[in-house]
Amino acid sequence: MPILPHLQKNLRACLAPPWPLLVVAFSGGRDSVALLHGLAQLQKQHKPGDGWEFALLAAHFNHGLRGAESDGDETFCRDFCAQQGIEFVCGRAADLVGGGENKARERRYAWLNQVCDAEQAKGYQPVWLVCAHHQEDQAETVLLHLLRGSGTAGLAAMRRQNGRLLRPLLTASREEIESYLAAHNLNWREDSTNAGLDYTRNRLRHLLLPLLKEFNPRVNLALEQTAEVAAAETDFLQEYAQRRMQQAMLDAAESAAAYPLALWQKEPLAIQRLLVRLLWQAARQRPVCSLSFEQTEAVVNLPLHKTIHLPGGVAAVKNDGWLKIFCLSSAEMSRRRAKSRGGYEKYEKNGRKKN
Repeated sequence: MPILPHLQKNLRACLAPPWPLLVVAFSGGRDSVALLHGLAQLQKQHKPGDGWEFALLAAHFNHGLRGAESDGDETFCRDFCAQQGIEFVCGRAADLVGGGENKARERRYAWLNQVCDAEQAKGYQPVWLVCAHHQEDQAETVLLHLLRGSGTAGLAAMRRQNGRLLRPLLTASREEIESYLAAHNLNWREDSTNAGLDYTRNRLRHLLLPLLKEFNPRVNLALEQTAEVAAAETDFLQEYAQRRMQQAMLDAAESAAAYPLALWQKEPLAIQRLLVRLLWQAARQRPVCSLSFEQTEAVVNLPLHKTIHLPGGVAAVKNDGWLKIFCLSSAEMSRRRAKSRGGYEKYEKNGRKKN
């Protein structure tokens, strides 16, 4: 299948009036070149009033991590957009507002979101950030999460839409992208770091996936479909658990969340686990749960009247008919740190005596 049908299928619902703008994360690599060129083609193919009216902006972030090669990427992207008549904006690591982000990916996305915010302030509505992740990227992400022991939510991997972020090529294969580039005689830039084996994702791409293709030549499609199924099931379970959270008693002032123990025990194990994680999020007032599988299981199997300490200065207890997860007070946290420090010092002292 050519890539344009993927773009049409995965973008159609997002191009609502009054004035949509697609900000394309444009690295100059093969995938982002195909994405940007494909979107420009869609603009040309459709007529005013047919529901496919959108503005297009290419956003390139120069990390400066590869010296002259990074500058060459920037020049290529700027020239490509000039040739195609596409508006272009470029940022550099030194231009990032707010600082404190060390990882290249975090810095890039921070800048891209700043670009989207600035364009929205000009009156564009809605503003979407569009990235060129494709089927093989999704397959790699599923494998990464699987090897780390992720549950269903992890196997859902990347979503075609996540807030303002869109990935309309997530269902497109690498072969489809390469065929599109060849058909339109398009050039691109190669990132030399992609060929190395220093990064886990590169090792998956160059070593593990080729091996898996010996068992299933369509393993990328199989893993992408696994992510699709996992995403739908995760959304269903999350929605179910959120409805159940209406039974919870939340105390923001005390940073605590409690759930009727009798009702919790009647739920299937999958929902019990989800409720534990949602209670932790409510107590910590955070959108993402930091509990590992082992920590979640420890709460699920916690005996009555026993307290367990969890990440983030949080504790859990089953008492007085409630499963309660709560943040420890500052005094309790200080006491625990002092106790831990005292235990370590005692261990060090005893160890030196023995030596």
